[in-house]
Amino acid sequence: MEEQMEDSVERVEEIFGELGYDIFEREITEEMYQASFGRDSEVTGSIFMENDCNFMEIAYTYVFDREEENFLKEHLESMMNICYEYGIYFNIMREEDEINFSIFSKLYFSGLNVESLQDTIGDFISCNSELVSMFNVEENDSFSEGRFYNE
Repeated sequence: MEEQMEDSVERVEEIFGELGYDIFEREITEEMYQASFGRDSEVTGSIFMENDCNFMEIAYTYVFDREEENFLKEHLESMMNICYEYGIYFNIMREEDEINFSIFSKLYFSGLNVESLQDTIGDFISCNSELVSMFNVEENDSFSEGRFYNE
């Protein structure tokens, strides 16, 4: 692993630690760093960094069965509005048997400090909470519990 990447990983993990988050499932190669973060063994999101990149990403993925496509279509505008409100990016990937709805936020290393990461994680968690609340409102009719997971 290059020295710059090693320094970035160390800095990121140190700041997450200062904010009270644990790092789980670390994967480091010469090209990338990936780990989950959370508190009390509960995963809040994932961290992604690529070598020769100026920013890190935090992300979370929701998985829907293909049968739930109508649910997604019906709620997509609300999901987009929630993400927009918190400055969170999203993407939707259609696989053979499932649909992944991923949310993520980027934070440039040049602006990375305890306060900026705390603000970014705060918005990320608030966005996730609103999405989960929206999903749970519909749970009895068209959405099954246990569909949230972090890649």
